[in-house]
Amino acid sequence: MGSGRVTSSDSLLSADGKSKDNSSADFRYGKTFEEQCSYYMSIGMSYNDYWHGDCWMAKYYREAYQKKLEQRNNDMWLQGLYIYEAICNASPILNPMSKKHEPIPYRDSPIPITEAQSMRQKKEAEKKQMEHDKEIMKQRMIAINERLKGKEVDNGRRTD
Repeated sequence: MGSGRVTSSDSLLSADGKSKDNSSADFRYGKTFEEQCSYYMSIGMSYNDYWHGDCWMAKYYREAYQKKLEQRNNDMWLQGLYIYEAICNASPILNPMSKKHEPIPYRDSPIPITEAQSMRQKKEAEKKQMEHDKEIMKQRMIAINERLKGKEVDNGRRTD
């Protein structure tokens, strides 16, 4: 990379007094590299890595930064979804004309965004449903046992 310094031989004046750029390609690239240095430093690349490290590092830093931007955009979108859902759930309280003035409760778990989270949430919902069904069956069993208590059993036969 060039030094980026202008020497008296790099710039000449034309007959009309305007500067005539006779700088070398090294200088032009050097100027571009100097202009880009602050950008790469702002996305996390060190000064030493930028000037003395492998030139492919700049490409990877740029790609990583693009991925961070995409992730941030997704995070902000998801946050907006949560806010929207919360406002919609609270809207019955805000509407005086609404017959139902109870808000919808806030969700008890986050929205799954990965396959693993989705599967875990699905299993938890199935487990919760199973526990609910188990409790219903238990209540039915108690009710049936209470009905049968009042009736006598004689030699395996019920008498009414």
